[in-house]
Amino acid sequence: MLLSALSNYLQHQHASTAANADTDAVKVDAVGSTDTKATEDNASPAAYVPSDRAVLVSAVASEFNIQALPVNEVGGFQARLQQYGLLSDQALNALALVNTAREGLAEDDTIDALGIIDQAKTKFDELGASYSQRKQVSQLHTLFSNLASARPVAKMVS
Repeated sequence: MLLSALSNYLQHQHASTAANADTDAVKVDAVGSTDTKATEDNASPAAYVPSDRAVLVSAVASEFNIQALPVNEVGGFQARLQQYGLLSDQALNALALVNTAREGLAEDDTIDALGIIDQAKTKFDELGASYSQRKQVSQLHTLFSNLASARPVAKMVS
């Protein structure tokens, strides 16, 4: 359900962005001298609106567990990241490390993609890899860390 709503949102994003720009301009004109009231309203917790990227990361994190990713879902995970525009061309090259790590594993095994990229980041820093390689792994590490932190926490039953 969340993914269908997200897909619908993305399809209509361009049209709604132009409309929002027009309404924002009207809001700024209407606020005028009451700028302090607008600032007070924006300081309230209800005024927080997550970024588009945060919504997309949350959607992917709810679908895939980056720290226990089933081997047979790695391709779908990569496709979803590309579909949502979360995976840059450079990070796509670094994702080959995760694809390589799944070789030789059974279909029902899981891999810790964040752990693999974390180890690669450490090794690349130690070995003095090229700047572009370190940048690729660093971008993917940041994305995977965001995915791990956006993962819903399972509530413990007591």
